[in-house]
Amino acid sequence: MDYSIRRMLATRGALVAAVAAGGVGLALVAGRLLFGAVSFIGPESVAYFGSYEPVPFAGVAFGFGIVTSILPFTIGYFLGLWVVAPITEQLRIGYVIARAVLATGIGATLWFVVLGLVGVVGAVTSTPEILGIAASPSLIAGQLGFALQEALTGFIALLPLGVLGGVFLWSWRSANPAPHHIEGFIDV
Repeated sequence: MDYSIRRMLATRGALVAAVAAGGVGLALVAGRLLFGAVSFIGPESVAYFGSYEPVPFAGVAFGFGIVTSILPFTIGYFLGLWVVAPITEQLRIGYVIARAVLATGIGATLWFVVLGLVGVVGAVTSTPEILGIAASPSLIAGQLGFALQEALTGFIALLPLGVLGGVFLWSWRSANPAPHHIEGFIDV
């Protein structure tokens, strides 16, 4: 096994980073649920219960959004807080914020990768040619551009939540110091 992979798996602090990332992920799911509930309020909601857009498709779109955006972001945020730039009680607040911003950026990057792959696979498989060889390069570029736009917009929108999660993690670590040394790739 590669040295960096062995080192990553031996890194301590995964549970605390998972709890912080899980809290951020749950906040995102709750926000998406509230946004979906609010979108049904008003005169336009009658169309959802009519013949235009059946309500079961809203659940499919919600699940697809979870799998292609919230889950990759949360996993990337977790990896950022666990492996790349863990937050410990010895850090000053400026470093805590910087590491939380880095973890949020890693989450947004993983979001871009997943959404880009889904878009490219969709663009390639939507063509009538065998194995999608004749997929239009502009269609693939459009899907990658959409994924980049979504991930950058998500990074900007989720930055306050990511920093808040990092500060909560730091305050918990300050109240409960780790009995062992914690370091990430950024510390080496």
